[in-house]
Amino acid sequence: MFEFTSESMLLSAFSDMLDEMGITWSSILLHLIALVILTVGLYLLLFKPVKKMIRERQEKVKKIEKENAELNEEVKALKNSSEKVLADAKKEAAAIHESVVKVANQKASDIVGEAKAKAKAMIDRTETEMDEERKKLQADVEKQIADVSLVVAEKVIGRDISKADNHRLIEESLKEWSEKENG
Repeated sequence: MFEFTSESMLLSAFSDMLDEMGITWSSILLHLIALVILTVGLYLLLFKPVKKMIRERQEKVKKIEKENAELNEEVKALKNSSEKVLADAKKEAAAIHESVVKVANQKASDIVGEAKAKAKAMIDRTETEMDEERKKLQADVEKQIADVSLVVAEKVIGRDISKADNHRLIEESLKEWSEKENG
């Protein structure tokens, strides 16, 4: 019982002290109700909007991260696409270079063939001209030999030679002369 009395004394001392300060149990209860209302009001007016704002910002951050991930994927796809285009362009350039080299080689072959044909034509023409010149020279030489032979024969025989005799002597002389040159 002693303990019960000490608690009652303690409670009565506390009650006396509250009375001296002008605090009553009703004011404590009203203050507690005001505190609860203030806490609920602050929760509704501040905590919920702040929590909502934080949630919205988190969603924005997640959305931005998602967009960044999509952009990174798009950049990777574009990079792969550009690398493929570059590789295709290199292959096409190599094919074009190869075809240009083939065309250049073909043109070079055509030019060389044309030059060879022109050179052969010039050689053939020159040989033909040389043969004609040789024939002209041979004809001149034969004529001069015939003239000299005629003069020599007239002096040796001492008379005029007819054209038929002259012609026969020239033919024989040319025949012997041709045999000596070829033989």
